[in-house]
Amino acid sequence: MELLGISTIFAYIISIFSIKYIIIEEDYPSYKKTSFDIIFFLSLVLFSAYTYSLIGGFYQKFNFATSLEITFLIVNYLFFAFMFSKPIKHLGLVLLPLTLITIPFSMMYGGDDNLGQINNDLKIHVIVSVTSYGFLGLAAIQAILLRYQENKLKHIQDSLFLTILPSIEKMEKVMFELIIFGFILLTLSLISGAPFIFGGEYSGLTEKILFSIIAWITYSYLIYSRFSRGSRGRKATSLTLSGMGFLFISYLGTKLFFEIF
Repeated sequence: MELLGISTIFAYIISIFSIKYIIIEEDYPSYKKTSFDIIFFLSLVLFSAYTYSLIGGFYQKFNFATSLEITFLIVNYLFFAFMFSKPIKHLGLVLLPLTLITIPFSMMYGGDDNLGQINNDLKIHVIVSVTSYGFLGLAAIQAILLRYQENKLKHIQDSLFLTILPSIEKMEKVMFELIIFGFILLTLSLISGAPFIFGGEYSGLTEKILFSIIAWITYSYLIYSRFSRGSRGRKATSLTLSGMGFLFISYLGTKLFFEIF
């Protein structure tokens, strides 16, 4: 597993340099841009193999480090799937370095802690939940870049990074598309998990459900404000990041602070 982890780290380092050059250098030949797609795909294959070796099997209960790794794997898959149809490749400049950081972290603190298996009835709920976190995680990265872009333009500051980002209008459009996808899945996640909570079998998940509901309300208000009042700019990015913060506490923070699944 250690060798696989080290190989994944090197693969992601190469991917980071690749995406940096193809985005910054606009006159790069198309075949060199395609080379990033291949390099990143191979990195993703290694990342998948490493994560599988780390967890030892699907549908187990995991500690914080392992759960974080699985979440980043899902986010990477969604990024790869949508980067061909949406103008989101610039998100890789943030996502790939963050992913790289999580790999040595999981090598040190991840692994199977024998926390037991997830109930079979909860498997669909888990899949839908993690996928929704993936979409909303990408939206949060988009919000961070959008906030950076707006601050630079507001203070009339030149930046190489600023020149490679799409227009603010496109950035906001993509951010809300990701939020809507994630919000629909988050709603399905809460609905699919409700019978288990109200059934009493998982009564120890009070904090997890509480923060998930707060996140759902935050995203509901954001979407309502967008379509009824045309909310955008700092308010939109703040709500996006707030919603992701609540989800982080719900999914990963409860493992770290409350030690529950």
